[in-house]
Amino acid sequence: MSKIGIITFHSAYNYGSVLQAFATQTFIKKLGSENEIINYRLDEQRRVYSNLRFNYGYKEFIKDLSLLPIYGRRNIRKEKFETFLFENIDASDICRTPEDVRKIWDKYPTIISGSDQIWNKHSLELEHIDWNFMDPYLLKGYHGKKISYASSIANMNDWEIKRILPEINDFALLSMREETSAKKVSNYLKRNVISVLDPTFLLTKEEWIQTLHLNRDNKKFILFYSLHGITKFNKIKNTLIELSKARNCKILTITPFCYIKKSKYFEPHPEFGPHEFIESVYNSNTVITDSFHGTILSINFGKDVYSLCDKNGSEFRKIDVLKQLGMNERIIFNASNLIRENFQELDYKKIYSVLEDMRNKSILYLKKALED
Repeated sequence: MSKIGIITFHSAYNYGSVLQAFATQTFIKKLGSENEIINYRLDEQRRVYSNLRFNYGYKEFIKDLSLLPIYGRRNIRKEKFETFLFENIDASDICRTPEDVRKIWDKYPTIISGSDQIWNKHSLELEHIDWNFMDPYLLKGYHGKKISYASSIANMNDWEIKRILPEINDFALLSMREETSAKKVSNYLKRNVISVLDPTFLLTKEEWIQTLHLNRDNKKFILFYSLHGITKFNKIKNTLIELSKARNCKILTITPFCYIKKSKYFEPHPEFGPHEFIESVYNSNTVITDSFHGTILSINFGKDVYSLCDKNGSEFRKIDVLKQLGMNERIIFNASNLIRENFQELDYKKIYSVLEDMRNKSILYLKKALED
């Protein structure tokens, strides 16, 4: 029986990217379809996630130099990502270029494109290289059945979206991760484009625990997971210290682009790989994060989560989901409100009821797509 192909951001040194790819593959296997991920690993991806980046301007290089005190631990982190991929992801041989992908994709009768920001020219992997490197994610030139699952255009402008519309319209079935994006593309194409859940939501909390053998740790801590640098951390640092004092527990920090010194308040872990990351979410008491996947994984694990948002950019990715789940109060535009406001306890019975309906809709879409 032929395998289904999946093409997505599966090998970035980014927790959300790797875990969404794992969830997609795991869930499609659960539906009874053997599959493998097309191992598209761009040289640009390797460069953009390197410890010292020389090709992205003076400011980025200075940021990387500020992380030199944890250079060794960041290398350990990379090794853990590679170990996770080797142990948990079924993938094809490595493809470095669009041409490499085209040489192998005809062996798949169906390819699923998604999830993640694979249709976003401003994603880290695609920002600085030619548009043609997005072609494999758009399945441009592939003649089998094309299915998109939760693909994201994120914050591309109208001109950029229109540039890839012919390829998007060539998909047999279309779904997008954000409701805002689904409506926009639907209006452009005059066809039905539905919004579905990020694949990390397709696995329940119990399934994450079982499939990755997560260990329970009764140590009390707040998890701070941020994809920002030292400037933004310094703005929130005093608020985090106040929270640490108020709740009488340390703050475990996972900040890939920010060097935080160990102290009586902060316990930094720049060496964590995907497994340690999701285990930290599972074991935390509270999660404070500016990350999309940090937010939704915390919701899936039923955590006391606060999602830090700017008032611009692609924050709608988080805001869409939080509003759909009735979690508007946990959209935090001003970090100082973490101390000032008295937040109501999250009603996860109600949240999970809404989430289950959304999950069933997403599963139904995948089942129908794979059955046809």
